[in-house]
Order: sequence, then C-alpha cells, then structure tokens
Amino acid sequence: METMIYQKLLGKGQIALGVVLSLGFYAFMCKTLVPYTFSPDPVIAQLQACFAAVPVATTFWFSVNMFMIVLADQRKQKQENQ
Repeated sequence: METMIYQKLLGKGQIALGVVLSLGFYAFMCKTLVPYTFSPDPVIAQLQACFAAVPVATTFWFSVNMFMIVLADQRKQKQENQ
C-alpha cells in the first residue's frame, strides 16, 4: 500500500471543534424546530424536535469536517508550492 505524503489532515483540536460546533448546532435546532412539530403537548413536541434535529446536526457535522479537510489540504498545497 502506498503511503501518501500526508494522510492526517485534521488534528485533535480541529476534531474537537467540529464536535463542539455540532453539539451547539444540535441544541439550537432542538429549540428552533419545536414550533414545527404536530403535537400540542410541549414535552412530546420537544422530543419530536430533538429527534428531527439529529439528521440536521449530523449533516452539519459532515459539512464542518469536509470544510476543515478541504481548507487544511489547500493550506498544505499552498505551502508546498511556495
């Protein structure tokens, strides 16, 4: 198996930043999605909003990680070309 010039693009700090941002976004979406549920009971409405926020927050986590990977790759390529 060939070894890449650099295989690890994200450090532990960047991964932790992505997790923290995603958890914050999840909490935000849990509060934001409550009016869009179909239950008149506030507890059930909050539960439905939290379940609906899971795929939204997961998509946000993937997009944040992909952004950081592309940015790190661009920075490394720019450093190598200079």
